[in-house]
Amino acid sequence: MFQPGLTGTNTGTNNNAGRLSPLFGMLPFLDQSNLFSAIQSGAGDNQGTNPWTSRQWWDQDIVAFQCPSDTLHDRDRGKTSYVVNKGDRATELENREQERNRGVFGGQYGVGVRIRDIVDGTSNTIAISETRRSVAYGGDDLEVYGQARINTAGVELNPSLCIAALDPANKARFAAGSNGERVRGDRWGDGRPAFTGFQTILPPNSPSCIAGGNNEDPNNAIYSASSAHTGRVQVLMCDGTVRFVSENIDTGNITAVPPVRVTTPSPYGVWGALGTRGCGETIGEW
Repeated sequence: MFQPGLTGTNTGTNNNAGRLSPLFGMLPFLDQSNLFSAIQSGAGDNQGTNPWTSRQWWDQDIVAFQCPSDTLHDRDRGKTSYVVNKGDRATELENREQERNRGVFGGQYGVGVRIRDIVDGTSNTIAISETRRSVAYGGDDLEVYGQARINTAGVELNPSLCIAALDPANKARFAAGSNGERVRGDRWGDGRPAFTGFQTILPPNSPSCIAGGNNEDPNNAIYSASSAHTGRVQVLMCDGTVRFVSENIDTGNITAVPPVRVTTPSPYGVWGALGTRGCGETIGEW
């Protein structure tokens, strides 16, 4: 099976708040078994505590989690250039029943998706995408990449409001009056979608937006895929192949409200269909 979207422990002195990401579960397969064991056991100076605590383990950069093209780092935490597929919903991304898990790394806490659960086919379903962490010219809260815009009221019901928040003259920046929060790719160990997740709603290289003021809201937000590659992102499919996806891919109706059950076809076109695992959409060539 694939790693659960969230796992870990919530009790004891060295608990990790149940916020461990799927990237944490991949460590033993990346020659990082010692790090995996240390975090899992909470060994030494509370190293296993929550992933937002500045500790040796959480601050450690893992080469395999960083894209060589994404060289601009604005934080000294454990960074990641890769985020996992949370499906095509802008609501209820965390700790929800498995039947609402339209993607591969969402749904019920501690429960992973099996190959047999990907009835749309592993070659038609995305597992992981890139996320771009920062841009060259700044550090302000109007930058799109590496950030999510907070207080974007209603975006969870109308994704197009996130696009409307962009500066008309510079799509790499939010319009004046916006307030961004640097969360994207900041903590590889943290399973909150703000840090290590994305949805197939807005097209690649779109902004990320949060409905309220919580800068890591897991339930009313859109976190977009992005990359340092002009006009596209790379994605890892569930069958192990890597594909480039154009930012001009069909996204259907981005004013549509989020779908509810697993079997409801995505309203967000081919891009939305690539994020669902069991909705039976016809994708074709893309």
